[in-house]
Amino acid sequence: MALDHGALNVPLNKRGNIDAQIDSYKAQVAKDAKARRKQAAVERAALKAEALALFGAVTLDRLAQLAERANQTPAAVRDYLRSQCHWQPALVIKILSQAA
Repeated sequence: MALDHGALNVPLNKRGNIDAQIDSYKAQVAKDAKARRKQAAVERAALKAEALALFGAVTLDRLAQLAERANQTPAAVRDYLRSQCHWQPALVIKILSQAA
């Protein structure tokens, strides 16, 4: 950012209220951050709902295939997938959307 030397020679009381400008900037940044968080929460909720729907529709045969691939029991795979529906819904969607 280049300094405008003409503006530097103007007395402080004629330059405007820098504190108000800073406060306005901070308020805008906070507003933008809140909007991003809200959008991310909506997207996470949609992913979670999709993951839970896929988890609810998974068959015992598919669980057995996944368990064999992971060298785990079907119950362990089921519990893991159910947990990941909350923490990593995109992972569950990817795993359960793949063809057997």
